[in-house]
Amino acid sequence: MKRDYLFPHRFKMIGWCLFAPFALLFFVAPIFSEVFNDELISFPTFSIGMKALDAFGKADSLGFTATIERQDMFNEICLIAMSVGLLFIAFAREKDEDEYVEHLRLHAFAWAIKANTVLLILGTWFFFGGLYLWFILFWLISLFLIYILKFQWELHLFRKEARDEE
Repeated sequence: MKRDYLFPHRFKMIGWCLFAPFALLFFVAPIFSEVFNDELISFPTFSIGMKALDAFGKADSLGFTATIERQDMFNEICLIAMSVGLLFIAFAREKDEDEYVEHLRLHAFAWAIKANTVLLILGTWFFFGGLYLWFILFWLISLFLIYILKFQWELHLFRKEARDEE
């Protein structure tokens, strides 16, 4: 059976090479904020935002603004690299890809969606303010993390069972 949605197996290593250093940078940078200042990686970029409020908390007119502004893009670059890395890891073909491995993929994906939804509900219920923003940033990549962990665990158990039968 042809699986067009999978990347070649070598993409798994490329994914790890993208994910690991950028995840480390993303989560360690706030601790060393004096080293990683606002101007670490900044350049003019298209920016969409809400209109500014006046002194009474009212906007002149409701709506969005679209401008080109100089923005610090460090976190955005880290998030994009982490997401692409996790995508490559999650959808890289296994060396021994067959129908059962495809079944394990589907099972792990369904399980990850359910677990990620529970995680979102719990995080929304218990985290507020700036901590909620950090939670949402983690939640964005947690679906891939949960899927990868569940799939690799199920694959490990399957291979171990196959070795034990031999």
